[in-house]
Amino acid sequence: MEYVGLLKDMWSSISNYFNYHKILNENRTTLREKMKRLEYREQDINTELENAQYNRRKKTKKEVENWLMEVQLVKDSIQQIEQEARERRYFSRFSFLRQFEANMKKVDEMFELGNFPNGILIDVHQDEGNALLTAQLIGETTAKRNLENIWTCLEKCEIQSIGVWGMGGIGKTTVVTHIHNRLLENRDTFGHVYWVTVSKDSSIRMLQDAIAGKINLHFSKEEDEKIRAALLSEALQKKKKFVLILDDVWEVYAPQEVGIPIGVDGGKLIITTRSRNVCLRMRCKEIIKMEPLSEEEAWELFNKTLERYNALSKKEAEIAEDIIKKCGRLPLAIVTTARSMSVVYSIAGWRNALNELREHVKGHTIDMENDVFKILEFSYNRLNDEKLQECLLYCALFPEDFMISRVSLIRYWIAEGLVEEMGSWQAERDRGHAILDKLENVCLLERCHNGKYVKMHDVIRDMAINLTTKNSRFMVKIVRNLEDLSSEIERSNNVERVSLTQSGGLSSLMFVPNWPKLTTLFLQNHRLSNPFINGLDEGLPNSFFVHMLGLRVLDLSRTNIAFLPDSIYDKVKLQALILCDCRKLKQVGSLAKLKELRELNLGDNQMETIPDGIENLVHLKHFYWSSDSFYSNPLSNPFSNPLSNLLSNLVQLQCLRLANQRLPDVGVEELSGLRKLEILHVKFSSLHNFNSYMRTKHCRRLTHYRVGLNGFGFFPGGNFDFCKEVIVQTCKLKAGKDNDHYHLVLPTNVQFFQIINCHLPTSLLDVSQSLKMTTDLKACLISRCERIEYLWSVEDYIASLNSLCLQRLQSLRVLFKLRPTDIIRCSSLKHLYVSDCLNLKHLFTPELVKYHLKNLQTIHVNNCMQMEDLIVVAEEEEKGEKEEEEEEEKAGINEMNNLILCFPNLQSLILEVLLKLKSIWKGTMTCDSLLQLTVLYCPKLRRLPLSVHINDGDGERQASTPPLKQIRGEKEWWDGLEWNTPPHAKSIFEPFTTFEIDGTYPPMISFLTEVKGIVEEV
Repeated sequence: MEYVGLLKDMWSSISNYFNYHKILNENRTTLREKMKRLEYREQDINTELENAQYNRRKKTKKEVENWLMEVQLVKDSIQQIEQEARERRYFSRFSFLRQFEANMKKVDEMFELGNFPNGILIDVHQDEGNALLTAQLIGETTAKRNLENIWTCLEKCEIQSIGVWGMGGIGKTTVVTHIHNRLLENRDTFGHVYWVTVSKDSSIRMLQDAIAGKINLHFSKEEDEKIRAALLSEALQKKKKFVLILDDVWEVYAPQEVGIPIGVDGGKLIITTRSRNVCLRMRCKEIIKMEPLSEEEAWELFNKTLERYNALSKKEAEIAEDIIKKCGRLPLAIVTTARSMSVVYSIAGWRNALNELREHVKGHTIDMENDVFKILEFSYNRLNDEKLQECLLYCALFPEDFMISRVSLIRYWIAEGLVEEMGSWQAERDRGHAILDKLENVCLLERCHNGKYVKMHDVIRDMAINLTTKNSRFMVKIVRNLEDLSSEIERSNNVERVSLTQSGGLSSLMFVPNWPKLTTLFLQNHRLSNPFINGLDEGLPNSFFVHMLGLRVLDLSRTNIAFLPDSIYDKVKLQALILCDCRKLKQVGSLAKLKELRELNLGDNQMETIPDGIENLVHLKHFYWSSDSFYSNPLSNPFSNPLSNLLSNLVQLQCLRLANQRLPDVGVEELSGLRKLEILHVKFSSLHNFNSYMRTKHCRRLTHYRVGLNGFGFFPGGNFDFCKEVIVQTCKLKAGKDNDHYHLVLPTNVQFFQIINCHLPTSLLDVSQSLKMTTDLKACLISRCERIEYLWSVEDYIASLNSLCLQRLQSLRVLFKLRPTDIIRCSSLKHLYVSDCLNLKHLFTPELVKYHLKNLQTIHVNNCMQMEDLIVVAEEEEKGEKEEEEEEEKAGINEMNNLILCFPNLQSLILEVLLKLKSIWKGTMTCDSLLQLTVLYCPKLRRLPLSVHINDGDGERQASTPPLKQIRGEKEWWDGLEWNTPPHAKSIFEPFTTFEIDGTYPPMISFLTEVKGIVEEV
């Protein structure tokens, strides 16, 4: 019986083990599903943030930034537990049960916190009052008269709505932009200021969404327009005083139907439109017509735009006057015409141009809208290059006021044959940029955001659409339902390019178009209103593409399409298939027949395997695949064919991006065999393989790369596509080990280096001597790394480093170690961001400030709980051991404290949540370039590094201060500050002071903004 009892006990124990294992597996499965759901929410938020990154009127809420950081920490934690659970023996895994249960609760909590019912962006104007970029007012007298007329109406309480109307290209938007910026300067009088651009094909619902986005009102799930109007009106009334500007209104929108409470509690409305009738029907209290330029102003603008070194001859001037008259003294028409004439130097050329212009506008009166098109068409014709003209017309496929990525546009052009194929992607891209430069130089396109994007003026876009729809070559529409398309489809047999922008989440396009000449089809979602409504949930019919025999470019990006119609797989002329950000796409059929394909973009989808037939795509130049299924088991066989065989066939590859965290390593030999590769985005999971590739000539020949070890860090999507970037994460590195298992090899031309969640020795250079040898390193991010106590010694500094971000380094005690024998040289470091380094007590010593850090422009320190001084004499940290040396040391310290330290280039100093901070520098410090000073939650800081110089000149005493624009902090802190001299110093700085405590970007975000500006631009 004892044996029976013993067996029962043993069986009970074994049974419990197996039950634990079963429960553990169930919990792992549940956790993966919950994690996948959380990732979808994270990716949707990141996508919206990416789309908003160039919107100067919006920025990310702090709570959203913190949430994203927390999600990353949760993902790292779960990934580590998953790895440990896989490595444990069968009978010891049950010890992870509680950890999985705790993580499931944490994931549920993060999912709920990620709802953000009031939106993820805040209105920058509301918090900071940033002005819009403005063009110079053209025609000082006329433009200023128009501007002052509008301003006078705004100042009158009885005028609540103003309509500004005039022909397209007359300068309505430019003048009202200046009004907008003046309103910001007078917010005490006018309150909040909101700017909304209204598209030509807008609707009440789209307009409601756009206004709601400006005031952070989230009601996208509400369908009833009347309820939406009531909610919008209520939210605006809470603002009390506001001015809403609706730019480029085409249709009549009754304010009460939209939800705009005009005249209630100080609300005012300004609209710009090409139609006086719109102003009348919207019952504007004051209607102002924009007048054209005077003859003198028009002549001055023409000559300025012409940019001739020599004055025009008498005959040329006479012809120029006739041309200006034909332009109707409209600024846009004059500018585009003058630019097209800038290369004409003979009198015969001038006469010919005038004759061409007369022919274009023959039979039209000057106040007809078509006449503007005719004048612009004259500039279009004078391009004298059919491909150049086609490149311009191609831009009309994008929505109104849409910022078009130059690089994406060039890729479309290449696929369409508008830019010929050359020996390299760099050469093709340069050719595309040259075309864009020409179109910008003749003012037919506008350059924006540091030249990375272009935009088409709405009047020029209208002209382009007018040209292409005459012979039904283009179809460009915002589609709300199939009825919008029915009449177009019947007469569109000759259409060559189609762009159907969805509105309201069109679920399907259940028809079979007869478009045999079609070359480009855009069905992607440009996120004009709601970024979470992607459309095409029900997909496309299988025969949708059957008649598109000449299709070259297909873009279905950001739609909910789950599968591709069968009829796409035999489109043998297809050059570009773009399926980026299709979150429901799980499978793509065999691509074996698409042998002419040059670009295949399968970014951010649910695909478990790469499609069959890719090895047959021998002309493929651009291949991008990433999957957002992060927490599943590693892909056992992501390729139907062995990876080495697949890559060996793709010998034409110029750009390879495999941004899938679960993808097995790509072989070093296979990568090195891609002789034409210029851009690479790939990760390794072995330090040995990583180092092996870094040593190859192939790596050094790449023009751009993003190479990760164990992942892609904080930014798996790759925010810096045109940079040389290395990311190292979740790695254990040791000092004194010169082998591939412990030491890190970096290419000398790396520009951006991230090291995240790694186990490091005392100094960063201990694990990578090659870091010191880099020649182009501009930015470095070190985050969540254990044991590192300092970065490097001053003598071993990285000469090219421009921007440095340190985050969550718990063992960090000093930034740079200064040894007695070190030769101190001036570094190029300009931007320093430090956050959550809990054992860091100070940043600099006087020697570093005086000799090493003269170029610093930005210092941003956040949440360093032990920090007591920003700058401190080194000996204050290390007391002498011998009593006889104490007095000598004290004297030395006092002498150092009496030094006048100077940050000659410092422009921004931000100190946040430094609860122990007592001083910035105990002595005197000058910052003659300081523009912004922010001090938040630093209760013990009583003195500021602001010096006031009193100059006695001509018998008068004048105060000289830094060129400050803003001091930000809490009022209680400001009132408690101590001032030395002069006694009225506080009153001198008071005008620059604001007591707002929200709105500062986290150090990481500020750092990334700087990185965008300093890495190599395309």
